[in-house]
Amino acid sequence: MIWMAEINGKKVMVTGGAGFIGFHLSKALSSLTDDLTIYDNLSSGKLENVADVPAAKFVKGDILDLKTLLSQEKMDLIYHLAAQVVVSYSMENPLEDFNTNAKGTLCVLEKARKDDAKLVFASSAAVYGNPSVFPTPESYGFHPFSCYGLSKVVGEEYCQMYREQYGLDIVITRFANVYGSRCHGVIHDFLDKIVKNPDKLEIIGTGKQCRDFVHVSDVVDALIKIGAMNSIDGQVYNLGVGKTTSILELSKMILTILNLQNKTVVTTTDVSWQGDVTKIWFDITKAKKELNWNPKVSLEDNIKEIVTERKLNK
Repeated sequence: MIWMAEINGKKVMVTGGAGFIGFHLSKALSSLTDDLTIYDNLSSGKLENVADVPAAKFVKGDILDLKTLLSQEKMDLIYHLAAQVVVSYSMENPLEDFNTNAKGTLCVLEKARKDDAKLVFASSAAVYGNPSVFPTPESYGFHPFSCYGLSKVVGEEYCQMYREQYGLDIVITRFANVYGSRCHGVIHDFLDKIVKNPDKLEIIGTGKQCRDFVHVSDVVDALIKIGAMNSIDGQVYNLGVGKTTSILELSKMILTILNLQNKTVVTTTDVSWQGDVTKIWFDITKAKKELNWNPKVSLEDNIKEIVTERKLNK
């Protein structure tokens, strides 16, 4: 495999490597290189994730601690995943969100500049806000609807500035709604609610909010390819599945799999959190063409796996 050969022997760092996506990426990278560093302050990451990547070197450090960050050995490739990712939290704590996502990214860029390392930056669908074009392409532009989205825009702009002014090799990825094992997102939240009370499932908001759900293994596949490729400097890629699913549709899918579709009553609060967007639906044509990447995991099939793992089958 070309990406195995290209990453083998490189010194690789994953910021936020103890988190959900970071763990899965680090696990995959640990089979491709013998020199992998997980850099995480464990504010949301977990030590059990680090323990499950025994081949990696773990550094407990904050990306805002520039002295510690710069003191790490010279890297060839940096995946920057460390971030504050909760939209509602960003609206309540905009300064903290900015510090982590904007200033923190600037610190990681300084590490990349010092090392002359390639940087792969994890951005978000939140930079698009509530788009009016569907599916939304990378060229749509910035229209953030939350402080989180705005801080990611700032991070992207700094990445492009460092690429243009300092000649760094930087690629930006925009994640849709990533799900999978070790993630406590909307799917696991629904399952937890159903376990507590199988008669009722309450959805925050109208339930008409639509999301592009992409499995973490597909995201990792794209990230590894991006890290290995040498001809995509400066590019931006949407990483989703190219389809949209409403939260109501998701709830019905889960209840059907659990054989509770005729028992559980679904209700909505009709009021969502501040900064919540209406619809996410990525155009992934560019990633398919330039990365030779195709998401493979079906949302419904993965929910069935999760239900089986949690022994919730009726």
